[in-house]
Amino acid sequence: MNVLAYYTDRMEPLTNEHGATEQALVLRRGKTMSPQTIADGRVMLVDLGTQFVGGDILSRQNGEQYFIVSKQQSSDCVQIQGKRVNAHVNISALTDKYVNHKKVGTEETVIITDCPTYYQDVSAAMHTYDAGLLPKTVKRIVIHNSIKVKLLDRVSFGERNYQVDNIDTAKYVGLYELQLSEDTRQ
Repeated sequence: MNVLAYYTDRMEPLTNEHGATEQALVLRRGKTMSPQTIADGRVMLVDLGTQFVGGDILSRQNGEQYFIVSKQQSSDCVQIQGKRVNAHVNISALTDKYVNHKKVGTEETVIITDCPTYYQDVSAAMHTYDAGLLPKTVKRIVIHNSIKVKLLDRVSFGERNYQVDNIDTAKYVGLYELQLSEDTRQ
């Protein structure tokens, strides 16, 4: 008997951005009492034949959305780790504008607006223990890998502008993790 059969009364529908809907058991992650883990992390158990893949954005009926950051198959179900979509950002490219070989300004070209993301503020303690963080990094965000983002692009949210300093393409399947610093460019 499948382990999910014991919890049919607690199953709920999850829908990805492509319209596929499946029943899942949504649980909090681990035993931690950390507010960030309770708010932002979920474990979802789905049937073995799931169509969900890494990088999908899953929507619950209560309006919450989660990125699939990892997936592990067991003998009777698939365990999915999800990170909550906790912000929407705008991403744009900045290019120098020239007249007769003289730089006269900067032009901003919108790449995407209202892009779902998971963001995290970077603290001094994180800089101490995470050797992969760049010295100027103030935020890390996770976005879908279909977005054509480049180094030095501008990410805007919360009435602030940030500059893309690093793009980690390997940490999560189907997702990019970006390191952002304060953007002081005009």
